[in-house]
Amino acid sequence: LRVQIVEGCQQFADDPKGFRAQYSGDNAEFAKQIIVARSALNDVTVSPEIRRKISEVCSDLNVDGLRGDIVTNRAARAFCAFDGRSEVTDEDVKKVITLCLRHRLRKDVLDTMDNGDKVMKA
Repeated sequence: LRVQIVEGCQQFADDPKGFRAQYSGDNAEFAKQIIVARSALNDVTVSPEIRRKISEVCSDLNVDGLRGDIVTNRAARAFCAFDGRSEVTDEDVKKVITLCLRHRLRKDVLDTMDNGDKVMKA
């Protein structure tokens, strides 16, 4: 993956217009999906039970403040809307929670466990 990223950067540097044209179809479809999800976002709900579970995980992981709770709720709603649904599920939360919390955990220099693994275990 790293090599692909570096190669893509070089392709863009060599021919920005050609590089953009290569992905224009995929980008247009993706943009359409985002616009539809954005318009549906206000209709997406998170049950009190799922909100409580998110907050419990944040508390169990000693996440500082409430930002982790807020961001995880928002990300789960956005993921659900992008998937074309209106009710957040536990699976939606599982898809986004590591991305939302991994960098919010306190670092222990002697700890060998990846913070993403800690989030998934909680």
